Amino acid sequence: MSTTPHSLKTDVSMSHKSDLKSHLSKAALHQEFVPPQDLDISAIMYKYYLEEYRKYTPEERDSRLATFDAMDMLRTIEQIHNDVATMKLENYIMVEFLEKNDPKLLIGLRQRRTSILKRFQNKQRASFHGSQRMSSRQSSSKRSIPLSTSHLASLSPTATDRRRGTEYKLNFKAKAEMAEKRAAEVEKRVVDIERNAMLEVKQLRAKIEELRARSEETMETENNFMLHFLRDENDVAFLESATERQIERKLRKFTSNWFKNARALLGTMKLTIVSLQETCQQHRADLITKSDLSGILTAVDFEKLIIKRTELINQLEEKNIHMAGLKGVTGKTSLAMTEEKQAMMNLESEMRTVHNRTEEVARAISKLEKEVAIVELHNDKDSVTLDELRAQLQEYEAPSVSEYIERKEEALVLEKEEKMLQRKIYILNMKLNNLMRRRMRVSDF
Repeated sequence: MSTTPHSLKTDVSMSHKSDLKSHLSKAALHQEFVPPQDLDISAIMYKYYLEEYRKYTPEERDSRLATFDAMDMLRTIEQIHNDVATMKLENYIMVEFLEKNDPKLLIGLRQRRTSILKRFQNKQRASFHGSQRMSSRQSSSKRSIPLSTSHLASLSPTATDRRRGTEYKLNFKAKAEMAEKRAAEVEKRVVDIERNAMLEVKQLRAKIEELRARSEETMETENNFMLHFLRDENDVAFLESATERQIERKLRKFTSNWFKNARALLGTMKLTIVSLQETCQQHRADLITKSDLSGILTAVDFEKLIIKRTELINQLEEKNIHMAGLKGVTGKTSLAMTEEKQAMMNLESEMRTVHNRTEEVARAISKLEKEVAIVELHNDKDSVTLDELRAQLQEYEAPSVSEYIERKEEALVLEKEEKMLQRKIYILNMKLNNLMRRRMRVSDF
């Protein structure tokens, strides 16, 4: 088996990459987000010579990529992705803050305070690393001037950090607090709306009852009016030939009769109320009289009740004594039966236990025999596979960095396509559920 330094380097980078992915997946499960450090785009560009990489031929690109470390490039890409995600998160919270103008939205944000000295040290390290890379090239003199200008340009914003104020970054805990606050506000509004709606419904129901009573009264008055004016054909002929005074006299008669009936109804209601009040007063007086006479009337009654109670207690004691004797006999009998039953149950349980153990031993023996056969088959297969792997390892050659990068790009493209397809499937499922619900509603109606 041939092993080259390049293949060893690739294997180490691949193992480190798998460890990184497992660490990132665990961190995603715990919902803990760690904001990355500030990126120095100019240092990254000069480190990998991205400006001139596009001008290279394929052979020069292969030779250039052969000098790179795959793990270093992966860390840089992950750092860029983390920074983009952080910026999106900060943009979201700042948009919410600017729209609502609520300072409480910034509670729970973690401040990012980077001192000028730390920024300067980071820039010095980046520039020192870039200068070491440039010293190995022939165009180091051409790159010294833009590097210094970019270095000064990267240092210039640090002087204005104090003017801009403190920067904030959002963590998942703060986002959860915002969501809980929004849900509480919505729930409170829903409760208020329901309370107001119930109050309005009660008022509308009372109004409906009032209008219904008025409507019934109006319909009854209308019927009486029609009966008063249009009883038969003679009334129709009279109305056609009557004068205004005759109609006025007839209308006054109807209104006077209506008011008389209303006064009579009010009088009847008043009399009913008065009679109910008198009845209530009479019942109250009767209760007072009974309460006053209760001391005289209940003395003899209590003595009779006490005598009756003692007689019933004596009868109950005699019956209890008889029942106690019967319970003693039945208790001894039931105790003997219980002991015999318990002995039989113990024997039965022991028999079942022995039977189950024998069955388990038989099943275990058969299972072990099957497992032995399966293990022998697996051993034979593994030996064949091991021989094949040994033969492959002797002829194995590690892939180059360019092939690894191409495979990595293909994997990223496939992951994006998979995410898009999952989203489309989710949207189609939602549409299908909505259509099924509409269909169910239409079928119900």
